[in-house]
Amino acid sequence: MSNGWNKTNNPFDEAARAAADETDRTLAGEEAKLKTPGWDELRKRLPSPIDQRNLDQLIQIVNDKTDHNEKVAALIGNVATLGGTIVKILSNIR
Repeated sequence: MSNGWNKTNNPFDEAARAAADETDRTLAGEEAKLKTPGWDELRKRLPSPIDQRNLDQLIQIVNDKTDHNEKVAALIGNVATLGGTIVKILSNIR
């Protein structure tokens, strides 16, 4: 049962609600832009098959069950091959 508390005769209520809804939509869109892309999204942003293969190699290094230092060593060992792809990935997420 409604008690009528939410209803007023203020002519600005409807405009305020519309503005709040628009603000919510705008903020939701901006929030979506801030979301960190997943591996699949990054793969879509790298159309080159070589870059996609390099991304797969990066994913394998990152997801490997090794510790942080071993992952860093694997990246350093492959920097000549993976460096260009890493730069492209970072350019896509900034």
